[in-house]
Amino acid sequence: MKLKEATFTTEKLHMKKIFLITLLVSATLGAFAQKWVDTTYTTQLTLNIPYGSSIDFSGTTRTHLLNICIPLNDTVPPCGRPLLLAIHGGAFLAGSKDQDQIPLWVKDFAKRGYVTASINYRLGMFQTNAFVNCNISLLGSPWNCLNMQDTTEWYRGAYRGMQDSKGALRYLINNAATYKIDPKNVFLVGESAGAIIALETAYLDMPSEKYGEAGALSNALPPNSLYENQCIQTPGFATSIASMQLARPDLGSIDGTMNPTSVPYTIKGVGSFYGALFQDLFSSYSYTKAPALYMFHQPNDLVVSYDYNRVEAGVAYCATQFPFNCQYLVNRPYIYGSKGIKNMIDNLSSSGIPLPVYQFDTTANVADCAAQIANPSLGGHQVDNPALRSNRLAQFFAPFVDTTASCLPTGLLTVSQPEKGIYPNPVSDRIYIKGIQEEIKDIGILNMNGTVVFQATHLSNDHSVLLPLLSKGVYMIVIRTEENVYRYKMVKN
Repeated sequence: MKLKEATFTTEKLHMKKIFLITLLVSATLGAFAQKWVDTTYTTQLTLNIPYGSSIDFSGTTRTHLLNICIPLNDTVPPCGRPLLLAIHGGAFLAGSKDQDQIPLWVKDFAKRGYVTASINYRLGMFQTNAFVNCNISLLGSPWNCLNMQDTTEWYRGAYRGMQDSKGALRYLINNAATYKIDPKNVFLVGESAGAIIALETAYLDMPSEKYGEAGALSNALPPNSLYENQCIQTPGFATSIASMQLARPDLGSIDGTMNPTSVPYTIKGVGSFYGALFQDLFSSYSYTKAPALYMFHQPNDLVVSYDYNRVEAGVAYCATQFPFNCQYLVNRPYIYGSKGIKNMIDNLSSSGIPLPVYQFDTTANVADCAAQIANPSLGGHQVDNPALRSNRLAQFFAPFVDTTASCLPTGLLTVSQPEKGIYPNPVSDRIYIKGIQEEIKDIGILNMNGTVVFQATHLSNDHSVLLPLLSKGVYMIVIRTEENVYRYKMVKN
């Protein structure tokens, strides 16, 4: 009996030791939980919030909607949560905030502690006036509808989407207090056309970068009647070709006019999934530190070229093959895919330009057109492993979420002390700070849409700041000290 009691006592001690070790391991794993990476929190999703309106390609005013998702059981950082804006693809002709990868990113990043939002934006472009017909839908792309009036339509489609994206950001920043958003921690992610829009939202930040194609052009010709049902009526762009306005006016400023704000925000990172650029957007810049860039792209992408080629290059080629025997798609501009963007950044590495820190993920997928049609899982224009790539994106973004700096001001401070301020005003190329005795932490200049166009962290010995090459106009200058925030209207000659 005593022997049995001793054995039982030893077993209890052994089990207790295992239990304590298990607790220790669990505590250790908890200590190493990855902030902004692990999907920890429960969330609340709100659908179809109007965030503004704008005029589409054929003259119709469109109201735009967004979905927003917030964590419910997190500890909100003192300045608020980071914001992730997700932008859908669809060749600027189709797609929705509720399709493809977008709901995954919205859900996953809210679980990681972000406020997340997804948007609809203006769609539609003018198809060609010529009779170009091959009525097939290849790899999800309606071949007929991809024959544009001219190459400018692609540029204009992207530019309108960028303006709407910036308008959505300003809506969210204006409601930062409601959603507990930190304006200095803004991130973007998009797929395909949405990735192009995300890239332009972050890096097309100087008026000099505005595409010539986004200016006023001659009127479009009426699209060929071949496209009326499939490409115009079915997607809801117009009731008929006759009802469409064919003017192609100047599309306006790079920021658009939707939801002006006086609150600065900072884009910290961009996730581009099989995205592209039409031109170099890195050599001209308004930031002191470029938004970080994550790219995923498969080498056999038939829709958005991996390196440098025309839009829809793979689809256009595949359609010419048996059994389709179509002609090539018409009026397609060249674009830099993810590999082309990587090369662009690398080639500028010795220029002194503040270039993005980037990560480029790819695969060894080389399935050709026939193989992709036979087995859609081998498709190059998609994410190979959604959960893995979402986690890779989160790991890349996490170090750039800054919760240590002081909070950006969200209200306008009226400066009543006339002895404090800036001079000269209007200003040419250098501005002087007068009468502020506290130590200045940083100085920011915002355009009237609330976008930070310049930032400095120190003054010259004469208390002056040399300004960048700003366009003529009205700006807001924000001077932050430990104790106060000073804001002044500044006129640039």
